[in-house]
Amino acid sequence: MKWEVKLYVAGKVFTEEVYAASRNDALDTAKARNPTAKVMGVNPVFQ
Repeated sequence: MKWEVKLYVAGKVFTEEVYAASRNDALDTAKARNPTAKVMGVNPVFQ
């Protein structure tokens, strides 16, 4: 499943799109790519 993770770094909010089986996996993947970012939200993307 595709997940949209909104992250915050240095005054900017940006979206990281990841493919993961669960919400926690998506969160872990986004945090691994951006270790200093704060997570604003995690939402599934349905197409």
